[in-house]
Amino acid sequence: MRLATFRTDAGVTRFGAVRDDQVVAFTDLAPRVRGLGSIDKYLAGLPATFQRAQDLLAANPGAQGTPLSQVRLLPAVPRPAALLDCALSPRHLRASTEVLLRHALPWRLGRLLGPIAGSLVGRPRAGVRYYKGNHHSIIGDQDTIAWPDYTAYLDIEPELALVTGAAGELAGYLIYNDASARDVQLPEMFFTGPTSSKDFDDGNGFGPYLVTPDEVPDPLGLATTVDFPGRPTWRGSTAEYTHHPAEVLAEIAAHRTLPPGTVIGMGTVPGCCGLDRDEWLTPGEQVTIHIDRLGTLRQYVGTPAGTPSTRWSPRTSLGG
Repeated sequence: MRLATFRTDAGVTRFGAVRDDQVVAFTDLAPRVRGLGSIDKYLAGLPATFQRAQDLLAANPGAQGTPLSQVRLLPAVPRPAALLDCALSPRHLRASTEVLLRHALPWRLGRLLGPIAGSLVGRPRAGVRYYKGNHHSIIGDQDTIAWPDYTAYLDIEPELALVTGAAGELAGYLIYNDASARDVQLPEMFFTGPTSSKDFDDGNGFGPYLVTPDEVPDPLGLATTVDFPGRPTWRGSTAEYTHHPAEVLAEIAAHRTLPPGTVIGMGTVPGCCGLDRDEWLTPGEQVTIHIDRLGTLRQYVGTPAGTPSTRWSPRTSLGG
């Protein structure tokens, strides 16, 4: 199933399943069915709610929903219980480390140390490491990523993310766009971990659907593309992750309780963020992220208020 939280023209928030180009609210099929009134109730009621939802849809194959063009899709999990993010893509770690050092250090030193540091950081690791993201700063399809005034090098990070159910089981997958302020990131990685580089308003994009595991037989075989108007397409694949989502979930769950609605990002799909490529966002442009079987997340890049500060070379296109 592709599950969606959406808002109607009347301003009512509803929860349902997407069929072709329509979304069918579960409460229209059975007003009193338990656990299908919202994504939060659905996740808390698993695995029973999964079966109830499937049975309802199977019993009403011709039920008319609302065209997707007439609703506003909200974040697939609007109120996650927690947000964790991993770094399970070695090629991304290598490339991003090289670019970070090339910009942050004097020219010759950055060119020399970048490849060395990238080869060390990008080595596959046996364990799963993660940091905690801001689960109160969630945006969805057609929303705008805020541009903080302390960065001139705003970036995106398209990721495969998994979502937990009632017993910490895998409830489904969604697209996660982890916006990042790159020119403040390097010092944080040596001391506090990601703070201002990752934790700002409207910086975590979810959507457009929560796709149940039966719809994604091979989560490590999903082609990923990122499109901007007037630019070549960025391409990657979840095949480059070092761990299967089930392994990630099992390892993290062995060390801490995962309440229903916990979202866990797998890490940037290599080749699909600006830092990997040394290419940067432009204020106001649209970003279109597509991951096979998970759908398409369309977001807009915000506009900084005035000329943003930066520790790197000023960008003339931003007034620097």
